[in-house]
Amino acid sequence: MLKSVHLKNLALIEEAQIDFTKGLNIMTGETGSGKSVIIGSVNIALGDKANKSMIRTGCAFALCELEFTDVYDEALLILDELGIEREGRSVLISRKITPDSSVSRVNGETITLSNLKRLTSLLVDVHGQHDHQSLLNPARHMEILDDFGGLEISKIKKSLSDELSEYKKLRAEFKKYDKDEAALEREISLLEYEADEIEKAELILGEDLKLEEEFKAMSKAQQTYDSLNKIKYIFNDEAAGISASSAAALKEIEDALKIDANLLPYKNSLADIDSLIKDFAHDIGRYIDENGFDKVKFKEITDRLNLINHLKSKYGETVEDILNYEAGVKRRLDEFENYEENRGLISEKLNGSKARINALAKELSAQRKKAAASLEPLITENLKDLNFLNVEFKIDFEMAQKISKEGFDRVKFMISLNPGEPLKPLSLTASGGELSRIMLALKSSLADNDHIETLIFDEIDTGISGTTAAKVSEKLKSLSKNHQIICITHLPQIAAKADSHFVIEKEVASGSTISGVRILSQDESVRELAKMISGSEITGFALEHAKELKAVK
Repeated sequence: MLKSVHLKNLALIEEAQIDFTKGLNIMTGETGSGKSVIIGSVNIALGDKANKSMIRTGCAFALCELEFTDVYDEALLILDELGIEREGRSVLISRKITPDSSVSRVNGETITLSNLKRLTSLLVDVHGQHDHQSLLNPARHMEILDDFGGLEISKIKKSLSDELSEYKKLRAEFKKYDKDEAALEREISLLEYEADEIEKAELILGEDLKLEEEFKAMSKAQQTYDSLNKIKYIFNDEAAGISASSAAALKEIEDALKIDANLLPYKNSLADIDSLIKDFAHDIGRYIDENGFDKVKFKEITDRLNLINHLKSKYGETVEDILNYEAGVKRRLDEFENYEENRGLISEKLNGSKARINALAKELSAQRKKAAASLEPLITENLKDLNFLNVEFKIDFEMAQKISKEGFDRVKFMISLNPGEPLKPLSLTASGGELSRIMLALKSSLADNDHIETLIFDEIDTGISGTTAAKVSEKLKSLSKNHQIICITHLPQIAAKADSHFVIEKEVASGSTISGVRILSQDESVRELAKMISGSEITGFALEHAKELKAVK
């Protein structure tokens, strides 16, 4: 059950702690006091969209925490599946909203919204102010009937969904064999070309990575080789090389020395330079010869890499991808070798799957009709309890043209609210107030089959009064014997049935409007009922009436 709700910085609520009890928990308060904020906050904590406008003005964040105790096994299994630690059967859910984001946690651990909704759908069922309008949609009728049908219908739907997925795969597989002779020949020809192209490459796993490393190293070696050859050319060019120029200069100075003996020191220096140049030219030549660049090998690596990259552009990002593609092509060619035989096998599987789909859809329909036979009188009885005295209720079945994961049924709730009137679709018959009561009758009918312990009703009393209101209050009280009920109401007849009565009040403090929630004592509950009867000024008649309502439970 929902043990407590803790709210902080949410719209009108600065901070509030609500400790709910078993049985019927009633919440009352004047219009605009903040009742909708409480239900909206609970829905946000359960996984609804969080809006930053919910953050109280001037606050950095808003927070809603829900504590559940005595949680049902199915919900605990989800926690175990998600690896969320727990103590016993308690679950603490929190949702923190900031202007930029919102974070949900379960037992202190962050959880995605999709997983949160999976969990909370098993913990609490919230019926908002306008949820009864969903009854106007026949798709909702199917959901209600299937919920009542329980595990048996759920199993069949799961099997049907799985079989439809399998049928879809088989259809896609069969399409590969649905070709005329010319198209078949073209595909085989293309596959053979692809297989041959890859096979000829004789690819080795990882060779592309090794070749790329070698290519990088040899590219750098080529740059060094080119630079050294340029230097060798600068020194050894016969026409303008440094060696030739140095030798020419030495000859000239030797000729000049024959005329001027004072040039001997210059001649000796130039001879030294010429010797150094010749030694350098010889050494650089030897270095090039000993560390020569293998142009043939470099071309082989470049060509191999170009081939592999070409295949990558067609068949995959890695050599492994290309080889996997080749294996797939060869499997496909093997299949074509036994084209007619394989086509027949898949056709047989398709027919078998189609037969199973039809059988499951029929079984699902039969189970639904069986569930409908039990649900119809139950809903009728609950409707009578809610002051529909001459009601007739039926669940109408039609067959859809196509089987889906929901089977081939189309389900529609039919109702007659007055003697002599024919059964008509619910959407053409019931008013807003009647829809609220019909929804309550449905909830009551499903309650015994429902493992969700906590039911929240936000203004289920819309459009009703008098005797009908008394009937609704009795139904809520009856529901609360086996479920925890939390109900926001404007009607004293309903509020009087409370096991725990909470009031939501609004006040202005320090120039700011604040809503608060508190539980009422027996006497305070009576006065709150009297206020609901007579308005802000409590009359003696209203007080006596409130006491009478409170005394009758």
